Formats: sequence, structure tokens, C-alpha cells
Amino acid sequence: MSTVRKTARSLFAVALLAAGFSIATPANAAHATNQTPCIEGENFVHVWGHYSGRPIIVGPNEDFEFCLANAGTVSLGQYAWVDKVSTGNNDIQMNDANGATVRIDRWHIVAYPNRPPHITSIRIF
Repeated sequence: MSTVRKTARSLFAVALLAAGFSIATPANAAHATNQTPCIEGENFVHVWGHYSGRPIIVGPNEDFEFCLANAGTVSLGQYAWVDKVSTGNNDIQMNDANGATVRIDRWHIVAYPNRPPHITSIRIF
């Protein structure tokens, strides 16, 4: 009986320790936003824009297009201007260089044909 109790107590202690680790360490530790290939029909955040004023090595007015997945924040640097954004099934917040934030709900496409915002980062919720 004593051996059974010790074994049961040991198993309980191991289970309690494992439960403690699973609570202390989240399973999906704060996903950073991941850049992903833009695939037709996927519901990723899709961003079109251009860089302006970058160093001569890259060249001015270089266009970019990329897609993002997972919650988190991605920095676009200080020279990015967003021409168009499609949120897919994500709620996003764009942070402007002047400190303003713009929140765009899921399933929206927003284009800035004449005055694109100077976006420093995009956060996916």
C-alpha cells in the first residue's frame, strides 16, 4: 500500500508540475506577425505601397507588396507609404509617422490614391 501511495503521489506531483509549466508558458507565445506569400483566395492582410527617400543603394520610389499572417506588429521603417491595404479576415491598426493610428476592421479594402499615409507599423489583432 505504501508503494502505491508513493507512486500515486509522484504521479500527482509530476502532473501538477506539468500543469504549472503549461500555465506559465503559453502554448502560442505571442506570435509575431509573419510575412507570407500572397495567395489568391487567402484572407491575409495584403499591403501595397512604396518606399520614398531611402538610401541611394536601394533607389527612391521602390514599390512593395506583401501579405501578413498571425497577430502581432510588423515595422515598415521610416520610409514606407501605404497605397492600399486589404484586411482579409483581420482587424488591423496602422500607425502613422505623425503618431496617429488608424484602425481598419476585417473584410475591408482601403486605397489611398492621392495622399498615401506614411505608415511606420501595422498591428494585426
